[in-house]
Amino acid sequence: MAEDLRALLSAIAAEMSDIAAGVQAAGDLTGEVMGRLPSEERLSYMVRMQAFDVLTQRLDALSALADALASEQPMDTALAALPLAEMAERLQEAVYRQGVAKAPSAKDDAGELQLFD
Repeated sequence: MAEDLRALLSAIAAEMSDIAAGVQAAGDLTGEVMGRLPSEERLSYMVRMQAFDVLTQRLDALSALADALASEQPMDTALAALPLAEMAERLQEAVYRQGVAKAPSAKDDAGELQLFD
């Protein structure tokens, strides 16, 4: 991978990590504000407030992916390491659809599975 592309991916990873921290801080602030609401009103906002956590998780995952690619990890390995399964599937589909990587097949996975020694 070209040195400039690795540097760019590292910079993108750092930016996404900073954005995730900002989203987390906004979520924390929203939680503090919600703590001042009467309990009967608070419940209606709880589910929507959880969106901050989901956004933070997605940004963290993308940051880790960019960092892994910047350190020249194979794309399949980096995508498989994503902690959010739905995101990993979407990104894998996009990569395979564009022909950037070969989609895994049953033949690639063929081998022995040993459950117990």
